[in-house]
Amino acid sequence: MAHPITSRSRALIIYLTIWLLVIVANAFIIMFGKDLSLLLSFSDAIVSNVLFGFFGILVWYPTRYIPFQRSTPLSSIIAHFTVGILVILVWLVFTISLLGAIFSEDVDYNIFLQSSIFWRAILGILIYLVLILVYYLVINARSLSERIKAEERLRTLVKESELSMLKAQINPHFLFNSLNSVSSLIMSNPEEAQEMIHRLSDFIRYSLKHRESEYVTLKEEIGRMQDYLSIEKVRFGDKLVYKVKTDNECSGVEVPTMILQPLIENAIKHGVYESLEPVEIDFSCSVKNGYLVLQIINDFDPDQPSRKGTGVGLQNVSERIRLVYDSEGSIHWRIDKRKFIVTMSVPMSKKLSS
Repeated sequence: MAHPITSRSRALIIYLTIWLLVIVANAFIIMFGKDLSLLLSFSDAIVSNVLFGFFGILVWYPTRYIPFQRSTPLSSIIAHFTVGILVILVWLVFTISLLGAIFSEDVDYNIFLQSSIFWRAILGILIYLVLILVYYLVINARSLSERIKAEERLRTLVKESELSMLKAQINPHFLFNSLNSVSSLIMSNPEEAQEMIHRLSDFIRYSLKHRESEYVTLKEEIGRMQDYLSIEKVRFGDKLVYKVKTDNECSGVEVPTMILQPLIENAIKHGVYESLEPVEIDFSCSVKNGYLVLQIINDFDPDQPSRKGTGVGLQNVSERIRLVYDSEGSIHWRIDKRKFIVTMSVPMSKKLSS
């Protein structure tokens, strides 16, 4: 996050103007309150406030990295107390030493300088508190602005994804192939045809019932993924082999609905479609350090020409994870010899009872 003062010329001008007014006011208070000369009063005010103005800019950096949590404010208060004491001490040492060196021959002024340490420290603490308050307001305003922008992007993405879901995930081509498979099974294997109709019905109902901004348990999402794989299994027969392995801890964790289907579709499109040999798709889930780690591995022939996608797929899933989990989740894919490996990691902050 850029410095709110030095990164913007307008903010810097306002900051310098405020300190200029403080210098003038401080000089007149010293001159009339302590009966010092105009030169001494303005010299004192300029040196003291210019130094604090410089330290005030530096105070942004500890404030930026000391988050203030309403639930546990004590640690933040202790951290700021430590930083504040350090800043005030360094400022006082520099101010007193520099002014004492400049006016070393003026005995009356040096007496005033030594006697003013206490009220200078009190004034410095008040200014420090004002500065960190302003900085926290800036941080909160920026966070709110970024959150609003992220929510707008997410809403836009959801609308686009809903249309893409209908086109790429339950499109007429997919339905046409599935119904053809059902038709061919009705005479030869009525029971399997009936089972396929049930799975197809469940899958379509699930797809239309949930919007992409909602969450479902991983157990439910895997169930729909298996429906999809079962439907494709009828089409491809022994050419498609899949395995599902999940830890018990994974079942109750919530994930965005329809987050797995594009990944499975990608594995089928670029694995099963292109291969003349049986292709195995392995899905696994585990929990590591508070994160749900999902992995999909499918056989992949790099020598076969790749089929053109619809523009949704992996990139769309990656963008959804980034927005939904506020950059805490991630998805990566790589080719390892003849395997295409997709690894998705999301925090387990949302969890239902299994």
